[in-house]
Amino acid sequence: MTSKSLQSLLVLALLTLSLAPTVLASAGSPPTYTTVVGQPDFSLNAFPGNTLTIPANGDRYLEDVVINSIYSFSGNVSMHATANSSVLYAQLGLAVAKVPPGSGVYVNITFSSFTVGAYSVNVTGTSGSLVHSVAFQILVTTPSVGDFAITANQQSLSMLPGNSTTLSVSVTSINDYSGPLYLNAFLFDSRGFHMPNDPFGPQVHFNTDQLSMQMNQTSVATLTVETSYLSTHGSYTIQIDAHGGLPMFDRYLNLTLTVLNPDFTVAASPGAVSASSGAAGNSTIIVRTFGLFHIVDLAVSVSPGGVNCTLSKTSTPIGGGYPFLWNSTLSCRGSPGTYSITITGKSGSLIHSATVMMSVGGSAAKPPGTKGFTLFGLSPIESYGILAGLIAILALTGVGIYSRREGTSIPNA
Repeated sequence: MTSKSLQSLLVLALLTLSLAPTVLASAGSPPTYTTVVGQPDFSLNAFPGNTLTIPANGDRYLEDVVINSIYSFSGNVSMHATANSSVLYAQLGLAVAKVPPGSGVYVNITFSSFTVGAYSVNVTGTSGSLVHSVAFQILVTTPSVGDFAITANQQSLSMLPGNSTTLSVSVTSINDYSGPLYLNAFLFDSRGFHMPNDPFGPQVHFNTDQLSMQMNQTSVATLTVETSYLSTHGSYTIQIDAHGGLPMFDRYLNLTLTVLNPDFTVAASPGAVSASSGAAGNSTIIVRTFGLFHIVDLAVSVSPGGVNCTLSKTSTPIGGGYPFLWNSTLSCRGSPGTYSITITGKSGSLIHSATVMMSVGGSAAKPPGTKGFTLFGLSPIESYGILAGLIAILALTGVGIYSRREGTSIPNA
């Protein structure tokens, strides 16, 4: 063989390899195909997934097969669906799909059955020598009975920025409903726009996304609602979605959430103190901000007077790079008695206060009392009345004796 003939055979062999895909198959399973790099081709994929559970009541359920262009493939793809049992209905929406270059096409496929069981469906796409397939696994189960209802322990709530709370959401089986049930919570602003993971909006989430429902029983899930320090004040809607059963039941519950304007709070710990006369009684004054970036000033007033009070700190910036919580120590001392001490915080037009009750023990000067003096077994008041009468009689008698002595003269010798 001449060198020219060898060269021609080599060129022919390389050309053949560049145009034909390499086919790999294993015995007893559907063939898979590996595309030669750079050659136009397409792929088949199930969307959203290749497993589906449907009720055995003949209702029809849709899934999708996605045909994606690879390396600028374009052209017609013939579609064919084959079920492993005649009791499962599987029908493609298109027999031939036209795929634009570098794009994708969705072809729906419908499943239904009246017979409980597990089935498989193989979907094949063919374009010339290119062949690809995707398999679906279909589980047909007994249809659900009954229904369910959802309620919450609060229909509306108001929250400050930078706060968190929880709600109890109850799901009750009706007419023997049972089986798994799935929960979701969605947040919408006042315009009805969905707000997933917005750093300036509230956040809502369940402690579980699935409940196992028993016939005619109630299951409870916990919904957590959080507002960041940067939450925009206004009204929001929390939509709770519960779905389950075959065929699928969807039930919704809307709650109202109001995020308040930024603010702060003032609290005292403890709220009641006691001390002996002259000794100090102390309480911690706690100031916490909720989305407020400002200065808080504190002042003290006492009622009634009788104790002197001081604060370790009377003013501080809060929020916006400063702590969102700070403390000041209240120290009071004074004379025996019970006092109401009011600590008032002010930031701009915002004013809040807390009260500390203080009890100071010890002896106080008392006015002279009448207790203990009795006369002839009488009460103190009656005894003092008799004593006063005797003093008056003696006084009058003395005056009379003195007058008689003044009126009797002694003769001169």
